[in-house]
Amino acid sequence: MFICGSNFVGGGLACTPTPAGMENINYVEIKNGIYDDLYITKSTEIEPGINGPAEWDFDTVLWAKFNGNTIAGNIDWSLETTSHIVLKSRSEGSFQWKTIAVKEVVSTDDFVINYPDYFTASGETVEYAIVPVLYGAEGTYARTRTTCRFDKTFLIEGDTVWGTELTDGFCDTTRNIPSSTVELLNRKYPVFVRNTLANYDTGSCRGSFVPFADEEGCELAYDARCDYQRTKYQREFMDFICDGIPKILKLPDGRLWLVQITPNPADAANEQYNDRDVSWSWVEVGDVNSEEDLYYLGFSAVEPEWWSHG
Repeated sequence: MFICGSNFVGGGLACTPTPAGMENINYVEIKNGIYDDLYITKSTEIEPGINGPAEWDFDTVLWAKFNGNTIAGNIDWSLETTSHIVLKSRSEGSFQWKTIAVKEVVSTDDFVINYPDYFTASGETVEYAIVPVLYGAEGTYARTRTTCRFDKTFLIEGDTVWGTELTDGFCDTTRNIPSSTVELLNRKYPVFVRNTLANYDTGSCRGSFVPFADEEGCELAYDARCDYQRTKYQREFMDFICDGIPKILKLPDGRLWLVQITPNPADAANEQYNDRDVSWSWVEVGDVNSEEDLYYLGFSAVEPEWWSHG
């Protein structure tokens, strides 16, 4: 059968060499018959015949072979031309991509990729791209974008996420630029001296942190009507922040850091004995937008060969 313009075989203009309709075709229906193939292409050089096309090409829109299903995608064709699937991200308006995940493709099941991106700040619009790669040669970028928003403070290590309500904690910061002023003998004003490129944040946080209730949402593992339930997590959280491993600190106002917890966290009561907070200090140790920092600090498993070098 042929589909020409928007007509079905048997229509008055069905076999007209030039399509009779100029509107886009966005719906196809076949019924009351037995069909071997349904093939739609953007190419105008296709030759009608009883034999179907030899293989998928870049003009193919869909090809349903009806082999016990109605799948019309090019998953088999992609398997032959894809060695890896790469997931990239970048902030909206930014030019440089950041590779956040790489997956080797061996079977069609490997085209399913599920990656939790903890490196996105609250309120930030991020563009994602899934890229098929054949031994270093990138294919077409499939893109989407999303905006993440949350109202809690989170501390993350690997797949472990702890958080606290914004109203139950705080996080104060200091910008560190090591320098000094030198007062000279014959000069009224001192001379500013800075002999390092160091420019980083330190801070102190406090709150009643509890773990995620599940991996799908942002709900914490306690009943907000029973605040005392949070105290049972205090010692576990203390062990978490004292394990010596760098972490991601995210605030609901859009600030985000890669941090190392510094000595010595404290567990102290507020007005009531069971109303307790853990307070702790931290130092910024890397740039969340640097693939190198993420790799060498243990936040990313993406090898240097996959980095999106500027």
